[in-house]
Amino acid sequence: MEKPILQMSEVTKKYGDHTVLSQLSLSVNPGEVVVVLGPSGCGKSTLLRCINGLEDIQAGKILLEGEQISHQKGDLSRVRQKIGMVFQSYELFPHMNVLQNIILGPVKAQKRPKREVVEEALQLLERVGLLHKKDAYPGELSGGQKQRVAIVRALCMQPKILLFDEVTAALDPEMVREVLDVMLSLAKEGSTMVIVTHEMQFARAIAHRIVFMDEGQIIEENDPESFFTCPKTERVKQFLNLFTFESEGDGK
Repeated sequence: MEKPILQMSEVTKKYGDHTVLSQLSLSVNPGEVVVVLGPSGCGKSTLLRCINGLEDIQAGKILLEGEQISHQKGDLSRVRQKIGMVFQSYELFPHMNVLQNIILGPVKAQKRPKREVVEEALQLLERVGLLHKKDAYPGELSGGQKQRVAIVRALCMQPKILLFDEVTAALDPEMVREVLDVMLSLAKEGSTMVIVTHEMQFARAIAHRIVFMDEGQIIEENDPESFFTCPKTERVKQFLNLFTFESEGDGK
């Protein structure tokens, strides 16, 4: 049986006296798409930030390909090169054009040949329909275009796993689909992904497994069809009923 690419074991994260993650355990297999759902403030984004080393943990372990990556200090940059993270706020450098934004990490951090990186970046831009924007600056792009550039930038680092933190939350509704389509294509190609989202239909379509969090803990996980049609806990039933009510209200 294939070993998990990511393993979190009894991870606890606190801010002062406030516990955000409480003895949380999660594993992700190679090529698996895990979607994390839950109410605002339940710890979803913190979970991703702990995986990527952006937040320290107080207890537990996080392993990537069997190597412990939590509690690392000096070698954190090498660890982060294996983990691609895409934020809802894009995090693009405004003074650099699209191509420069994408190749900066691979050339500077990974010391890869610039010609090789540029070639890969151009191929990835073509794949997401943005080759014609390679010389544009972030300020000249729509929100959906910025987010697709951010995804390409993460991909160009050739990560082992991709983390997506509410990447459509800041987008106008008409721009959401262009970003979700890119993520769906990555899933079909076998990319390993952990996705935090409030897009329920998208979660159902893309996930191999749904993980539901509340108050810093995983309280239910299941395949998408079972999760949405036969939830095991009352808390998940309440959560899904809220979204059903909202969608019915939108349709009136």
